[in-house]
Amino acid sequence: MIIRNIICGITVLSGMFLILNCSKQPEINSMNFSGIGTVLQVIYTGQKDAEMEELLKKDIVTVESELSYFKPDSYISQINTHGFEKEIAVPHHVCTLIERSIQFGHDSEGVFDITYKSEGVLWEKNKDREPTEEEIAEAKKSTGLDKVTVDCTKNTVKTAVKGILLDLGGIAKGYAIDRAGAILRSKGHPDFIVNYGGDMLICGRKGEKPWTVGVKDPDNGNDFLKKLEFGTGECRGVATSGDYERFLVINGNQYSHIFDPRTGRPVKNARSVTVVGKDGELTDAVATAVSVAHDEEQLIKKIMEKFNVKIYTLTGSDKLWKEW
Repeated sequence: MIIRNIICGITVLSGMFLILNCSKQPEINSMNFSGIGTVLQVIYTGQKDAEMEELLKKDIVTVESELSYFKPDSYISQINTHGFEKEIAVPHHVCTLIERSIQFGHDSEGVFDITYKSEGVLWEKNKDREPTEEEIAEAKKSTGLDKVTVDCTKNTVKTAVKGILLDLGGIAKGYAIDRAGAILRSKGHPDFIVNYGGDMLICGRKGEKPWTVGVKDPDNGNDFLKKLEFGTGECRGVATSGDYERFLVINGNQYSHIFDPRTGRPVKNARSVTVVGKDGELTDAVATAVSVAHDEEQLIKKIMEKFNVKIYTLTGSDKLWKEW
């Protein structure tokens, strides 16, 4: 991933380009920092606000400490370690995020599943061979949205059997982006872009001009698949998912980091999926789901209509570009 902190020209984001026109441009501030396993960037107009920037940095630390699959003290790790033994108490906002994630899994007909991780771990630990069908079948016994019980009146989460592993990687960045957007607006900054590893929340305008972003061609980092303009004043989430920046390597072969929870196997030929919708959380989850269902036309149409999103896909070995 490359992020160039520049004020005019093109800033390269993960999977996206941010295009900044120098004409009649208000003061633009850009901050880059690290968190949730990626590079984070916030661009906003107006005077520099150091206090707000510190709040953004602290908030991403909070999100990671609560939701990270990898941090042993996170609520997700507590659920994964002890959730089959007892109900795990979590803050209300964590409970409702898990509840929304499960509901989205049902609404997407199972192509989004926060319990897929047992299958993912199976592939991640085998560096010299693909797992066998028997091993995949065994891992699938520890997956399933119906094996997670969420009670957001009591704010508890319980898993049905040992081995169920929750991973919110397909929705957590979008959730974090929406939190960052709320901080920016509360501090009097209505015009901004939050970019967390290719997932973006775009609000307001760049002075008299719209914000413009470009969907990057995964095989030509200096070219666009599509340019998108945002200038109505409302906030829009934009998420791009693909197999060209994050992947597994097994016995010298490259595999997507995105798994089809129905088969227990990495997704094939989902080169790039970009989704535009009402907020970051929604578009993050939809981009993951469509990456799984990229060759299932009817399911993609259902998802697009149900969630009122715009979808762009680049799929297949022949790089078929489609604007849904």
